Amino acid sequence: MNQTIKSKDWTVLGIAAIICTIIFIFMEIVPAIIAINKHEYGGKAIPKTVAEERAGAFAAEQTGLTVTKAHAVHQSDKLLAGYLSKEKKTEQFENKYDAQFPVDTFQVNVNFADGKGYGFVYVHMYNEGIIGWNLIVDGTAASLQETQELTNDFLYGGGILQGQDRSNATMGRNGELRQRIGGYAVEGANLTIATKVISMDGKLVLSQYKPAFDVPDTYKAYVKKQDKLAGWLTGIGYGFMSFVLGILAIIYAVLYRKHTSFTYGIILTAVFFIAYVIMNLGVMDGIIASQGETRLDSFLTIGVTITTIVMSVAMAVSIYFSLVAGDGLWKAQGRSLWPRMKDPGYGDYVWRSMGLSYLFALIMLGLQPVIFFVLGKLIGTWGATDVTMSPYNIKYLWLMPVLAWAAAISEEAVYRFFGIGLFRRWFRNTFAAAIIPTIVWALGHVMYPFYPSTTRLFELIVIGLIFSFIFVRYGFITAMFTHAIFNSVAVGSSMIFAGETVNIVSALFFIALPFFIAFILKAWSNRKRTNPPTRSTIHP
Repeated sequence: MNQTIKSKDWTVLGIAAIICTIIFIFMEIVPAIIAINKHEYGGKAIPKTVAEERAGAFAAEQTGLTVTKAHAVHQSDKLLAGYLSKEKKTEQFENKYDAQFPVDTFQVNVNFADGKGYGFVYVHMYNEGIIGWNLIVDGTAASLQETQELTNDFLYGGGILQGQDRSNATMGRNGELRQRIGGYAVEGANLTIATKVISMDGKLVLSQYKPAFDVPDTYKAYVKKQDKLAGWLTGIGYGFMSFVLGILAIIYAVLYRKHTSFTYGIILTAVFFIAYVIMNLGVMDGIIASQGETRLDSFLTIGVTITTIVMSVAMAVSIYFSLVAGDGLWKAQGRSLWPRMKDPGYGDYVWRSMGLSYLFALIMLGLQPVIFFVLGKLIGTWGATDVTMSPYNIKYLWLMPVLAWAAAISEEAVYRFFGIGLFRRWFRNTFAAAIIPTIVWALGHVMYPFYPSTTRLFELIVIGLIFSFIFVRYGFITAMFTHAIFNSVAVGSSMIFAGETVNIVSALFFIALPFFIAFILKAWSNRKRTNPPTRSTIHP
């Protein structure tokens, strides 16, 4: 067993953890609490069932048709959210326009009876107001004059807008009237309203009302370019290179089989597979929201489910062989970075690994906002929104932390345990061995909604090298536990702020899970008498 920690090391790590915890609290937790307290509705969103009821009743009243199904998802204007964040105008926008034109809404997808159409109704997430809709039903497009008259009656007669410029309206080929509203703007983002009027059974119906703040074209072009860059970096730098690592893992598992066993890592792989499938099938609402006003049929849903399972199997295979090959590579180099349960001192080893993991996780939680702060000063980093991973689009939010554990298992297995072991075998240099898989791992996160797209690349190279140090110095279990705690706190924070007892209990349970695992394994090791004292040391 290769882990004896000096008391001085515990002291240094403990002090660093305390300092970084204070930084994390003041840079992450306190601003979040302040934002909630300042929020007009206390940050408490209405239940999605309420949004569905409001949207269904509105769609039925607006069209005279029967609504058979209503399903709500969290929707967000990613372009506007990012632009306001970049210009530091988010709070100003919320104070001035959020009640009528919020960035975030519940998009309720409705279906009408007898195949007479479908639509999308947008409900305010906090005050239940209907703030937009697009109802696709049978009807005859109204004339330009009829569309303008009904639109103006709705906007100005209904009190939505008061005394604004009614000019600058253009009619599209599909009968959609678009007009820019004077006097409604934030830092170059101007309010544009799209409406459409149809005739149903001789009655004029406002079938579409969609207000949106149109950001400058230069910002749109920049985001498009950055998203394209992120796509290439993810596809080539992460996707292709991860595939190559997966193939190499199979090859090296066979080449180094005499140093390891093919029974190694089966349980951990199974845990990953189950967790990954559960979470990916639970984010279907995120996929629906990401498609905007695209009607997803049952065949597409089945296709997404099958694709998820196939990808999960492929990833599980890669993780399994990475664990086997990584074990063989490290043992061939004279290191045992993931001891077996039957090894003497195993229980104490896991217990110390757990203690170290909490300290390292706290240190990294404090470092991350500092890194973002520095990147903000150096390259002007800002964030946008991502509905695919919104807490409101998770079917079982209380299970969200299992994704944190799935990421910890898979990423530490592939990019640290196997990746560093492989390149260390090739280059005979630990830093060179760490930097290559760290870059590959970091490139897998550039699609996150941060700009410039290289933001998370720079951030995670730093974070990844710290994970690499923890792994090489203290072993696989310490690195995996640290990663899981780090992710669980990040995920758990959003769950706690979302409220509900089940979410809060789940968040706290998963954060504490390494402690329970280590306690059980230590007790088991003592009972089996495989846990005598050990004085062996960590090798650099």
